[in-house]
Amino acid sequence: MRKKPVVLMVFALAMASLSLFAQSSPTSDFYVIPVASHTAGANGSVWMSDVAIQNIQNTPINVQLVVIESGEGNSDNVFPLTTDTLNGSTTVPAGGSVLLKDILNNYRGRTSAIGSLLVGADQPFAVTSRSYVTLADGSMVGQTVTPATGFIENTIGRTDPTSRAFLPGLVSNAGFRTNIGFVVGNSSASGQTMAVTVTIRNAAGAVIGTRLFAIGAGNFEHVQFSVASISTNQFDVGSAELAITQGNGSVVPYASVVDNRTSDASFVLGQFPASTQLLSNPFMPSLMRQLFDRTRLLQ
Repeated sequence: MRKKPVVLMVFALAMASLSLFAQSSPTSDFYVIPVASHTAGANGSVWMSDVAIQNIQNTPINVQLVVIESGEGNSDNVFPLTTDTLNGSTTVPAGGSVLLKDILNNYRGRTSAIGSLLVGADQPFAVTSRSYVTLADGSMVGQTVTPATGFIENTIGRTDPTSRAFLPGLVSNAGFRTNIGFVVGNSSASGQTMAVTVTIRNAAGAVIGTRLFAIGAGNFEHVQFSVASISTNQFDVGSAELAITQGNGSVVPYASVVDNRTSDASFVLGQFPASTQLLSNPFMPSLMRQLFDRTRLLQ
């Protein structure tokens, strides 16, 4: 029996129950890791992701992990993180830590996977992640992928033109490439499409490319794409802007600047102007726990 529409409905309810200007905290019981992968990259590289979880409680905690699979227009894309060694959750001992290496290796039996991770528990904990490649000599290069703490958000029932995020320090030339990505949830009413517009600018501030992404009502998507797919202009330094230009929802934006010769990378999490409506945790932990509970039923 298919239960994913129930999962997405609960996720949508979580988005629809947002409380503006929620207070941030050093640790949380729910995190969004914007991107994780086990997938082939440019120049023969294979990108992998590790996730480290620290239990700050004096009793063991069970941490649940959910994947929003990458791809546009797919509403059947939210699943428990199941692999050879994981079945949607992991237990972390009191005061202890676990390291989940190459976390998407053989995810749902697949040889390649990419998406965002939702990581939650019923008590606060700490988490970090790393994406990397292993070179021919056995050495590793990569980047820390910081769990998101800021989100661009539109209030239900209106579109706020200040709901923008910025990605500085992008490069697209013979030596470096840049990938842009975002995790998005559409909390609009049934049938209403949410639009996210990505704008690329060069060092002089001139617009050199734009692209609009349409997200169906109630859908949650992870999207990642090359800057070169939007603009053929090469630049040594540039930037991107992401804006919600239609509908309602939340967006977690990021970029990755990769050295074409070494595969060394720098991770850029979206930054926000003071006028942007931000939430430290827009997915409402109690409703997210309901999402995790229902997601476990899909196993």
